Amino acid sequence: MTINIQSEDEAVFNRLKSHGRITQSLRRLMTQQWNQCSVCNSYIPEGRPAFAGYDSKSNPLFVGACCASELQELATPVYWSDSLNLSVRDSGAVWRYMDFAKFTAMLQQRGLYLSRADRFDDRFEGATGLAARQTNWDEHYLGHFRKLIVTPPAGYPVPEYTAEQIEAEANRLLKSTKLVALEPRKLLVSCWHGNETEAEALWRLYSPQGTAGVAIKSTAGKLWDACARYDGAIVGRVHYVDFRRSFASIQNERIFQKRSSLSHEQEVRIVLPNERQLPVDGKILTCDLEKLVSEVVILPFAPSWFLKVISDVLSRYGYSFDLKQSELLDEPFF
Repeated sequence: MTINIQSEDEAVFNRLKSHGRITQSLRRLMTQQWNQCSVCNSYIPEGRPAFAGYDSKSNPLFVGACCASELQELATPVYWSDSLNLSVRDSGAVWRYMDFAKFTAMLQQRGLYLSRADRFDDRFEGATGLAARQTNWDEHYLGHFRKLIVTPPAGYPVPEYTAEQIEAEANRLLKSTKLVALEPRKLLVSCWHGNETEAEALWRLYSPQGTAGVAIKSTAGKLWDACARYDGAIVGRVHYVDFRRSFASIQNERIFQKRSSLSHEQEVRIVLPNERQLPVDGKILTCDLEKLVSEVVILPFAPSWFLKVISDVLSRYGYSFDLKQSELLDEPFF
């Protein structure tokens, strides 16, 4: 990406210094707005910075130079074209399909369980790409690092390195980059399906014939609300990558990238940071389930008695969700 700083952008940088204070409400706005000014809704041109910060009343703002006069505190500039668009409409419906045991555990724990990403069944979770293409990836970054090593910032002398020293340093930087790239696999994740209606394929995947399960329906906005007090939490849509032709991001946002063969999932994720030194395998995100859950839908293949079982369990734990039969039970006419 080519940085394209204009005079009106420079004026913002001259007036305000970044302090790096990003509250959860600002993080939400940055994610949801992505490249769009939150004041006038105009799109920010590629290469131009957006400005994330706060107004005079400490309300979060994400603006371009067009509305930067509203900004009284600058948390950080953001160059949107270097990042994935994770935004999901607050009103966008999301679903989580689960078996009866996990549903009961959610009620008992009064929150959502987030698993460490490298504990998922998908062996590509957090992957850079295909092993067969690793040499291509390595050579790309080695070339970048070799050039970086012998190209100092303006005003600094060109360093005198031997070819062996350049190669050794480039390989050291590559190794360091690969270690950093493993970090997203430690993040804590809750997976949801982004769709306005039920998905029969996901019923069969998460509650196959012979088992009992439910789907809970919510919205992206309610997911954000559920994790509002968890610093660093992000709700975002997953991007699907054809690893035969592309690689995942080297940034933490690769946790929002999966193989294109899984694109039918239309996944939306809640992602929380993990402990750096002693990462846990999972964590309960405690929240107000009454506000999070819009409705609970019964598995369409469930036996007739299962509805009463669910009703009894909800009563036992003090919940009164809107309980519905699956729309897949609707009859056709010809």
